[in-house]
Amino acid sequence: LVSRLLEMKERFPIISVVRGRGLLLALEFSEDIGDELQLACLDRALIINRLKPNAIRFMPALIITETEVDEGVDIVRSALETVLAKQGK
Repeated sequence: LVSRLLEMKERFPIISVVRGRGLLLALEFSEDIGDELQLACLDRALIINRLKPNAIRFMPALIITETEVDEGVDIVRSALETVLAKQGK
């Protein structure tokens, strides 16, 4: 999960920090897009936790599979692309 989130950070400059331990991880953004991103993920059937206006947290079950991690990260990536496109970025 960490490696996939770090790949996203390289692709999207709006991601300022990937932090956490184990499977409890967070993405922090340079702008307040947490609410929009959370809703965009929910529209795609993925529940994420918005920590503050510019951060989201991942708290998957400890029995999550690598395939499920990949699916979740792909959903977040897609949702982030949608949010940024709406903002014209």
